[in-house]
Amino acid sequence: MKKAVSIERKKRRDEFSSKFAAFIPLLGWLLFGILPLAMSAVVAFTELHSTDLRDMEFVGVQNFITILTNADEGRTYASYLSTLVFSLNVPVTIGISLYIANLINQTKIGNKFFRTIFFIPFVCSTVVVSMTFRMLFATDGGLINQLLSNLGFEPVAWLTDTPVSFMTVAIILSVWSGIGWCILLFQAALASVDASYYESAKLDGATSFQMFWKITWPAISPTTSYLVTMRLIGALQSMSEMYVLVGGSSVSTAPTWGDSAAYVSDTVVKHIYNMIFENSYKYGYGLAAAAGWILAIIVLIITWANLKLQERWVNYDF
Repeated sequence: MKKAVSIERKKRRDEFSSKFAAFIPLLGWLLFGILPLAMSAVVAFTELHSTDLRDMEFVGVQNFITILTNADEGRTYASYLSTLVFSLNVPVTIGISLYIANLINQTKIGNKFFRTIFFIPFVCSTVVVSMTFRMLFATDGGLINQLLSNLGFEPVAWLTDTPVSFMTVAIILSVWSGIGWCILLFQAALASVDASYYESAKLDGATSFQMFWKITWPAISPTTSYLVTMRLIGALQSMSEMYVLVGGSSVSTAPTWGDSAAYVSDTVVKHIYNMIFENSYKYGYGLAAAAGWILAIIVLIITWANLKLQERWVNYDF
């Protein structure tokens, strides 16, 4: 009888410990996730220029109208343009990663070594990688310009000359830092394709391109779908790369979009950051919160559309 009671107590104690352990991350999610989300939803409908919530003044949907009508000196639309151009790194990363993963899988010796080499940039800090690229492409003393000078070319002001040159560096940075993760997943997907499919295709006289298009691509389409979705979401939320490349936020050295005052480096998230921490008296927390919610809705819409489109080409039968 005593043994049965002891076992029952132990079960209750273990059950309590399990629930308590599960409650801790839930509490953190409520305090640092749901609560700030709810507060930002409230602040988005107010005018607030300080951290004192008692200064909030309800303005309805005026903040959303200001953002959507580009009534802040053209900076909002320019930030969306910068984010859209920067998102071109997604198809470039996917294409290069798939090509390299296929080459590594065909390598009999040293494939683990090459996989590790390509994966190293992904585990490095974004700030460190961005600082490295800023030094590499520096106008004076940068390694890239030194190589160009040795070849007889004039140095290029990569980060301050034109929007094209700046975005080229930013896209190369994003591709280089994110390619390792994509290669790793593509390698696993390619390795899981049944070799009998290729053997049958060869017997039927299929070419390499036909085997890739009819066998490899459908087989790895779920992995491709996942990578496209995650990389696209990451590109839409980019900020750190741009912030470091221009050497901070308050004094930007990046080129502007034409004759406007909008910097090329100001992606949507960086523009929101500027509204909060650099020009809070001009824009305010309410306007920044509204811009954040508009970005969140855009990310949700693009992700939903992306998933719907993937129903047409993603194949789960392999």
